[in-house]
Amino acid sequence: MLKHFQEIANDNTSGATELIHKLLALCENCAIGYHLDDLREGFAVLENAQKSMPSLHAVLQILKSDFLPKLRADEETADAISYLSSLEKILSESGVTIAGLFAEKFSEPRSTVTISRSSTVMATFFRMHEAKLLRQAFVLEARPMTEGHRTIRDLRHRGVQATLLVDAAMCETMEHVDCAVVGADSISADGYLLNKTGTFPLAICCKEFGVPLYVLCDSLKFSPQLKDRIPVEDRPEEEILHREEGDDFAIWNRYFEWTPVDYVTEFITERGVYTPDQLSALVGEDNG
Repeated sequence: MLKHFQEIANDNTSGATELIHKLLALCENCAIGYHLDDLREGFAVLENAQKSMPSLHAVLQILKSDFLPKLRADEETADAISYLSSLEKILSESGVTIAGLFAEKFSEPRSTVTISRSSTVMATFFRMHEAKLLRQAFVLEARPMTEGHRTIRDLRHRGVQATLLVDAAMCETMEHVDCAVVGADSISADGYLLNKTGTFPLAICCKEFGVPLYVLCDSLKFSPQLKDRIPVEDRPEEEILHREEGDDFAIWNRYFEWTPVDYVTEFITERGVYTPDQLSALVGEDNG
């Protein structure tokens, strides 16, 4: 079981919401099999991983404080599993609500562009496709791990008309789209969106060309922490380039970047639709 926690810790292509779903499923398997020691060790592994995803760590703390006490070796686990089911339901219903709210904004088919991979964005695209409101999806690769490849294959599998582009071509999409849609790994209390690197350039393109930018995420992503208190990790340089003899230059591989929320048109959450100047309603009080 412990190796599965390590897989979540090392997963560098899934978004925060997708990782939370994986974590909840793993917790259920541990509870059913009474792998309590593995569960505790797995939580310890995750505490030191995915530092750029505060929402994942928030759920981890909830599981440690509310889920673990419900588990006792050789005792009935129904209450603990029921608790996990309630968390999973909240997450799933949030995605459905967000998809519905976004689809309601349009009365005719629209074309859009996205970067990386967000399970909430994917659910929204599927909803729009079913309602015949998604004309075309442009998907940016999101290097170096190219999550966009998985995104576009999943879209095409569901029949969505979609086109894959390299990240540097994002400006070229502006004359072909009605809006841009991204997910979020976190939104800081002082007004910054943390998402896959490439999001800020996309936001700048949107502003320059007058294309609205929408962020689709559940309210769990709104952190009470300031931007400088949320670490953004550098990743292995080999993911960008394998060095050859004589290569003495630096390589900087950073998955996530900060985008000022003023570049965002609206945040679509399960609690409603918010403009950047309304985000205080979704952020906690502790800014320390």
